[in-house]
Amino acid sequence: MSEQITLDPSQYPDTTQLVQEDDTPLDSFINEKQQRLLTEVLSGYELNDGIPFIVAANVGIFRTVRHPAIVPDIFLSLNVTVADSWDRRDVRSYLLWEFGKPPEIAIEIVSPTPGNELGSKFTDYALMGVMYYVVYDPLGELSDRPLQIFQLQGGRYVPKTDTWFPLVDLGLTLWRGVFESVSDTWLRWCDAEGNVIPTVEELAARLSQTQSQLTESEVQLSQTQLQLTEAQNQTKQALLQGIQLGLQLKFGNAGLDIFGEISAIDDLNLLQTITSSLLTVDGLEDLRKIYLS
Repeated sequence: MSEQITLDPSQYPDTTQLVQEDDTPLDSFINEKQQRLLTEVLSGYELNDGIPFIVAANVGIFRTVRHPAIVPDIFLSLNVTVADSWDRRDVRSYLLWEFGKPPEIAIEIVSPTPGNELGSKFTDYALMGVMYYVVYDPLGELSDRPLQIFQLQGGRYVPKTDTWFPLVDLGLTLWRGVFESVSDTWLRWCDAEGNVIPTVEELAARLSQTQSQLTESEVQLSQTQLQLTEAQNQTKQALLQGIQLGLQLKFGNAGLDIFGEISAIDDLNLLQTITSSLLTVDGLEDLRKIYLS
């Protein structure tokens, strides 16, 4: 990295006047969507036990006062925060001498008009000290490899054989799916197991699905309870019919005098006991002791 420069606030460069690497519009809406997918998905996400970070798209990074900014499509920088006021000129772009460190990751998305992603930018990001440089080439403009990742070693970039960034506790993966009604292959952040970090819409869909499943489970439980209650009622009626017949056969009309008391019993086990006892009890009082005890 170049020597850091300490300036008096009055000497801060006016970044609105400095030359940017590329001040032309994006080539397509797809690129714009891809950038938002990589930035918005980390809104509210915690990295490395909640340490602060900045993830941004199309923000100029100034290595020194004398060099024009380079503007990555996406960058991610740990242990830094943006200022709470945009009035200061030193916070409108990423000034290395102010933030005290380069971003950990810079991502370039190759458009139909390549912008030196494997040329001058390769050198610029290395001079800045960006640890990981990612080139995403969805249209195959540069090579037949849609995703190339490089890691800084000894001041130079070397190809990285995996897509996991241990310093950031995040990875990248190519994901086929729908984002904002567009079905395509997207570059997405992922965890160590390769699971994509969900968007707000995906989280909302998961919540809705969970709520629907919960509602369905509640309905099924309610139906089961109704079926169980109906089965219990049918069993009770069958037991009462047996008890009524048994009382009449064993004790005549006198046996029916206590049937009203027995009919108020809801305990099926007790009703089953009464049914069995009709064969052995000698009198109605003995029978009453069974269900009154």
